[in-house]
Amino acid sequence: MFARVAADFQPNHDVLFLAANCDEDESLVTGYLAEDKPRTPVVFADGLDRFFTVNSFPTVMVIDRVGKIAYRSNGFEPDTFELNLAVAVRRALAPQGASSPAGNLAP
Repeated sequence: MFARVAADFQPNHDVLFLAANCDEDESLVTGYLAEDKPRTPVVFADGLDRFFTVNSFPTVMVIDRVGKIAYRSNGFEPDTFELNLAVAVRRALAPQGASSPAGNLAP
């Protein structure tokens, strides 16, 4: 889902993509990882879903340098997901007070 955006930002060491698995049974995670082979690190949610009030899957968040949620997407809109996520990451990386041109879509 967000693998292409994560790959675009991979050279940037200021960006980290994590997938949080919310299965209540941790023993199910190994099978999922073996079958799905995600390209980003996967962590067990272990309460993160409650902390961030995750009510739908997927829920995607961009957390900025100061720990503030800079972007949140509940659910998946295939036509706009990648573009919106890439723009949100760029915006979170920009120095405070700086604005990035909307047309510049390169990571």
